Formats: sequence, structure tokens, C-alpha cells
Amino acid sequence: MKRIFITALFIFAVTMAAKSQVVFVENFSYPAGDSIGAHGWNGFSSSVNPIFVVSPGLTYAGYGNSNIGNACYLNKTGEDSYKDATATDSVGSYYLSFMLKVDTARTGDYFIALLPAANNTNYNLRVKITANGTGFYSLGLGKGSASDTVSNMGVTFPIGATILVVGKYTFVSGTNNDLLALYAFTSGIPATEPGTPLVTTPTGGSADLANVGRVGMRQGTATAAPSLTIDGIKVSKSWSQIITNVTTVSTVADNFSLSQNYPNPFNPSTTIKFSLPSSGMTSLKVYDAMGKEVSALVNGNLSAGQYTAQFNGASLASGMYFYKLEFTGIDGKTVSEQKKLMLVK
Repeated sequence: MKRIFITALFIFAVTMAAKSQVVFVENFSYPAGDSIGAHGWNGFSSSVNPIFVVSPGLTYAGYGNSNIGNACYLNKTGEDSYKDATATDSVGSYYLSFMLKVDTARTGDYFIALLPAANNTNYNLRVKITANGTGFYSLGLGKGSASDTVSNMGVTFPIGATILVVGKYTFVSGTNNDLLALYAFTSGIPATEPGTPLVTTPTGGSADLANVGRVGMRQGTATAAPSLTIDGIKVSKSWSQIITNVTTVSTVADNFSLSQNYPNPFNPSTTIKFSLPSSGMTSLKVYDAMGKEVSALVNGNLSAGQYTAQFNGASLASGMYFYKLEFTGIDGKTVSEQKKLMLVK
């Protein structure tokens, strides 16, 4: 009986961890001028006009992948590219989030989408940009073909401004009935998923995704495709992971612990791993040598488990910093631990 219980607990833990996964992160932390093909992206469809890394990266207040590394630039016509996710699944919902700055909008074409594993043609959750008046554009969302693409031409976004875009793909049992939604924000990020998306698509028409296994970026036709900068691409399985760079590694932890960050020294970002033995109020903050708080990575309730948090020091000067983990469990007991980290630019 005990063995059955332990097995069930393990399966539950693995399932919960999978549901909270971040399966894709791309911050373009590569030298400006490099082709993204030199950094894990696979170009196809054309050898003309490959996609290059550009500097600086984009920033959007409150987004977990803001101001990390550089960005990349998509232009009209040329090479398309895809990169594999770290895990492949076909259950629940997936959120594709990224920062976007449009330089030129044209008659309308999509530039990013999800792909199934081992496939570079079945684009789905297609995010589209269409010119809408002088200096503005509208966003659209397509499932798998031009015939089931919907644009919200009643809402415009300014050329040259950085916005946050979130697409959602939800697997539904059955055939050709998966659900799609698109959100976009010019400032801030709601703590919970809004009830009304900017755009939703018909559930009929194109085939559903077999799974989510890749992210594809596309440079469309000369007359239709936009020219834009994109950065901070993430695919996750919960809305909360759009906001934070805290990722659940496991829902099981034996004790409270705070690991040394890696890499250390670092420039400009590093990863901090910690474990919590139960649910409770958790604070993970970074301080400078004078004790001034420079970043709050976690400040709220977390469940028991093992976590990683990414700290970005791009806006800070080189030097010694400290990070401190404080935890108050459901039993009221408080524990804390502190470690040093070194930023070298």
C-alpha cells in the first residue's frame, strides 16, 4: 500500500511539474550581427536575408524576459527559421509571449507561430500584423490558413512602440476544435489572464496541432509582411510564468535550501535555484553591497517544490551583490539564507 501511495505521489508531482513548465525561452543573448542560425535556430525556405541578432534588446516593465540579452530583426522576404522546444506535449494550454516593436506594417502577414515537433510547415497560432492608418497597425490571429485568420482592426498599436503580445493555444478533445486567443498590452501585465482576448479565432477550418514542439519565425512577402524587432520569446503553460522568470522544477522538496547562483561571476544574467519544503510566503531579493534592494525576484506565496529564478543585472554596475531567500511556512516557522553573487561586465 505504501509503495502504491509513493508511486501515485510521484506521478502527481511529475504531472504538476509538467503543467507548470516553461518549454521555450529565447532572449537572444548573443553578439549583435550574428545570424540566429549560429545559435540553435534552423533556417529554411530561403538562404536570402537570414535573421540577425540586433542590439539593444527590448524592454517592457513587468515582463519576466525584459531587458535580457539582445533581440532579432524580421524583415519582408527571406529566410524563415524555427527552434525546438525543450519538451513536447499535446494537453492543456500553451502561452506564447514576446515583446514586439514594429517599424513598418504593410498589407498584412503573420511572422511568428507555433509548430509541431519535426515539422516546419504546419504553422498554428499565427500572429499577424496589418497596417491600420498612418503610424499604426492592428494585430490578427490565424489558426492554420489565411481563410481562418481574424484581425481586430478596431484596435491599433503605434509604430515604434514596444508592446507585449501573448498568444494562447488550448488543446481540446476532438478534431479541428482547439481554441486560440490573442492578448496585447502597451503597459503593465494583468496578474491573471483577462477574460476577454483581443482576438479569438474560429474553431473550425484548419487542422489542430498534433503537439507543441517548435517556435517558428517567418519573413513574409514584400508587399504584405511587417518589418519588426522581436525579443523575449517564451512558451509556458501558465499565465503566471509570463510575468516571472521563476520556474517550477519539481513539486517535491525535502527541505529549505538556497543554492549558489550559476554562472558566477555572471554577465548579465544568472540562475538561482531554491527549494521550499511546504507552501508559504516567499521572498527572494537581490541587494547591493550597501544593503539597498535592487531586485525582487519573488515576493508572494509559493507551493512546496524546487524552483529556479533568473536574475538580470544588465542595468547594474559591476560588483558584489547579495541575494537573500526568506520563507515563512504554513506552520508559522521562518527561515532565511543569504549568498553572494558577482556581476562582471
